[in-house]
Amino acid sequence: MSASLNQQTNWNYRKTEERLVVIKTKEEKARKVAALDILTNVSFIIEIPENIGMENLQAEKEYLTHLEVYTSKSLEGINPEFINFFNSLDIDQSMEDFIKAYRVYPSKIHFKLDTLEES
Repeated sequence: MSASLNQQTNWNYRKTEERLVVIKTKEEKARKVAALDILTNVSFIIEIPENIGMENLQAEKEYLTHLEVYTSKSLEGINPEFINFFNSLDIDQSMEDFIKAYRVYPSKIHFKLDTLEES
């Protein structure tokens, strides 16, 4: 099972996967970057943990990242057609599906940087 139900947070961990992204912008105080996924050509926000220096990330550079994906436990506001996508924690969904779903439900999907290297 790729997902885990953490009772302490409002988020379900879904998976960690390697992705090639281009950093478009960064917000140092919020510890977030806007990134463009090379494969899907979709932009999304990545949270940067404290152990990774924001100064190491440069706009318009390509990085090979390991991203953790989380989905919201709250299904409020989600179209009934998509409930199973968020609710089925035992199904191994692709990273592409999460990135594409982020376009529709940005408040329900959360990406966190695990590691990165300059490409």
